[in-house]
Amino acid sequence: MLRVGSSLASRASRRRHDVLINHVAARSLSTSTTSADGGDISSSSNRWQFLVPPSPKQRLLMGCVAYDPAVGQIWDGMKDYLTSSSGGNLPHFDYVLFTNYEQQVSALVDGHIDVAWNGPVAHVMAEDLAADRQDVALVQSCGMRDVDRDFRSVALMKRDCLEGEVGNVSAMKGQTIATGSTDSPQGHLVPVDWLVHTVGIDDSTIIPHEYDLGKHGDTAVGEIEAMKAMLDGTGGTSAALVSEMMYQRGLDGALDGINAEELRESVVQLRESPPVFDHCSFDALVGDHPSDGGKSTDIDSHRAKIGAFSNAVLAMDMNDPCQTTVMKLEGINKQWMGPRVDPGGAVRTALNRRGLASAGRSNTFGSQVRAFSSSTAPFGGERVAVLGAGVSGLQSVRALRAKGFDVTAYDPNPSVGGLWRQNYLSYGVQVPKQLYEFPDLEFSEVEVGEFPSGAEVQKYIERYVDHFNLGDSIALNTSVTKVTQNEDGSWSVEIKTSDGKEEDNQFDKIVVATGLYSSKNPSLPDWANGETAADFNGEILHTSQVLQAEQIAGKKVVVVGNGKSAVDLAVASSNAGADSVTLLSRNAHWATPRLIADLIPFQYVFLSRLGQNLVLGLTGPLPGCSPSHSSVWYSVGQYIMPPIFKVVELLFAAQFRNVTGPTSPFNKVGVVEDFYGYAQVLDYSLRDKVKSGEVDWKVGAIDSFESDGAVLADGEKVSADLVICGTGFQKEYSVFDSATREKLNIESDGLWLFNHTVPTNVDNLAFVGSELAVISNISGYGLQAAWLSKLWSGEINANKQDMESEVNEMKEWKRKWMPNTPSRSSLVLLHQIHWYDRIMNDIGMNASRKSNLLSEWFMPYESSDYHGVLTTLEEKK
Repeated sequence: MLRVGSSLASRASRRRHDVLINHVAARSLSTSTTSADGGDISSSSNRWQFLVPPSPKQRLLMGCVAYDPAVGQIWDGMKDYLTSSSGGNLPHFDYVLFTNYEQQVSALVDGHIDVAWNGPVAHVMAEDLAADRQDVALVQSCGMRDVDRDFRSVALMKRDCLEGEVGNVSAMKGQTIATGSTDSPQGHLVPVDWLVHTVGIDDSTIIPHEYDLGKHGDTAVGEIEAMKAMLDGTGGTSAALVSEMMYQRGLDGALDGINAEELRESVVQLRESPPVFDHCSFDALVGDHPSDGGKSTDIDSHRAKIGAFSNAVLAMDMNDPCQTTVMKLEGINKQWMGPRVDPGGAVRTALNRRGLASAGRSNTFGSQVRAFSSSTAPFGGERVAVLGAGVSGLQSVRALRAKGFDVTAYDPNPSVGGLWRQNYLSYGVQVPKQLYEFPDLEFSEVEVGEFPSGAEVQKYIERYVDHFNLGDSIALNTSVTKVTQNEDGSWSVEIKTSDGKEEDNQFDKIVVATGLYSSKNPSLPDWANGETAADFNGEILHTSQVLQAEQIAGKKVVVVGNGKSAVDLAVASSNAGADSVTLLSRNAHWATPRLIADLIPFQYVFLSRLGQNLVLGLTGPLPGCSPSHSSVWYSVGQYIMPPIFKVVELLFAAQFRNVTGPTSPFNKVGVVEDFYGYAQVLDYSLRDKVKSGEVDWKVGAIDSFESDGAVLADGEKVSADLVICGTGFQKEYSVFDSATREKLNIESDGLWLFNHTVPTNVDNLAFVGSELAVISNISGYGLQAAWLSKLWSGEINANKQDMESEVNEMKEWKRKWMPNTPSRSSLVLLHQIHWYDRIMNDIGMNASRKSNLLSEWFMPYESSDYHGVLTTLEEKK
């Protein structure tokens, strides 16, 4: 296995190993305990005995490839832990070393070993070999290291060969490209497959550096030699494909023969990169095991044995000094991890295109692959398909599993996170971290009060999956192409994997958790793709396509829009070295300052009970949610609050230095009303850029284009090389069959649902996160998922007549005062606390979450106030 710390053994690692042996030996003195199957284990009868080999049923033998002398040291230490009664309590565990993966896979499938520590190529090979054998059950992963997840390769190129195409992988066309050995997934197979089939580069210009074949690139010598060839220009080599890990080690000066300064100065990492994949995994056979002369042993006993191994490995603790050393030697960052749905991932696709592997097997889909670990939630209830594995989909998986549903979440991307995986340049959260965290997992990567970046949010989401062991219910690289309701109310779900495999699965219920925004459906002005822009020599992009500063540097940029993404990119364009930046807004809209009066964090006003009741006095109570006495307050507040909010508007305008002029919303639209159409919380970056002249902010609309710019409706011309459309995203429901779409009755201002979650005319269907906009949306989606799990498990009663009545009341209320936007049906925003109260009351929990009356009314409600809601579901399952 590739190790993060080193690819070769070191004297330091040997010294650490000696220390480890002393530590672990001290913990291995116990002589009696209980085995995984409940039997008594004594040192005299069940542990190692001279000339008495363990039976195949007792034995737990693991294979690993000896790509480095340190492998034996690592597994000596692991064996001491796994066999000790105070550690893994697996007295008959042992390991054998192989010189290549092909022999190891053969030994696993033939039953000579019970577990194989496989790389991803070996995992695919084992799956296919086992599938071809009628007497052998399928291969299943039962654990991996944290560093094995989302393994990444990079495309490198000599800076002086780019010819102006900075960061664009198309620059590699016609270049001589060096790679690692041909059996290396990270050094050759995956990146070469990506170049050939995605980028369209002829593989005749690709030169592999063959070293240690059979070890599948674990030594990484081929990658090192590929970087050397690129730096030296050997044979005209000007580019290389290597793992991100080895490239980083080269930059750190940790590779012999690689000059870190030369690598840093003369080589560019190209913007695009190959797909990520999972690297190493423990593989075992599921079901019958031919380890007893070809005769099947007891299935339950075999699974218990493998499960005990998996649980013992996953229980290792980096903070335990007796385990720290061996975990670090193995290259682990923090912990061992549970298995993922398809450890082969992009590797299988690459092998299949070369004719070296099948396209896949039916049980690579998440709904059918389960972990050995006993920590997995019980399955067997109604089957639920969740569309999307972002913050709403993941919490839906957790809540529904807690109530006994058999859940599979499908996501077309190679990792969880939804839009947080990748978005526009400088994207991030517009609220402080305490308003954007899962209620049951602290966002510890960021300090209180800080506004997390998109990358920080993505890492946090991935940690949530690992923390709550959700991975075995998620099928990545899998798109849902069609959802059709059957006559009995169940659903037929057609799916397609990234390698082209298609399958039709049956589910009892569907949860749509694709989010309020989807990069698959950007909303673009009519002129963006039509004849209007035919004469324009520049480029027109949506914000979701602007990922790198190189796309902007030196250009005349026009950003169209006035929402958060448009403002962010106007500021980012200036920071990225654009020649000029124009922000073009059709209308003036309000922004909320992060600090009101430069003193009070905005959430103290808008997310406290006091503040939200002040808003309620202006707008009226939220139907079905606000307490009954709210209507009394509204009868008075509707006359008191307008002048108060006028003062607030003047304060906000003054803070943004925008009291008068075409870009000022003051005296043009009310701040609360506008918030429900164009909500955004901003710092002063745009204000200061406008003041300094770095950003020219105009109110207007593009009417036509000339070769070097845009002509506005008033006749003014704005020079441009690049037009960026910060015009949002479109909702679309084409995945459903036509009969379902007709029943949903989607209107111009959105999809109207009972409690923003379930349609009144379509059974067994729900939307979590897709049709709900609150300020702290990550916690809102968690509560929504909890409510849905209670509804579908029969603990919440709702008849159709009452549901329809509430939906109609909500329509009337929103249409009375909210702007007419396509998202109006989803908006809760400044009435968030009362909507949360309704959820808590419905699921039988206390809606008042603060410790005292003063805090209850004057302190902002944060995600942590709802800590334990989903945990309570799990405890009561």
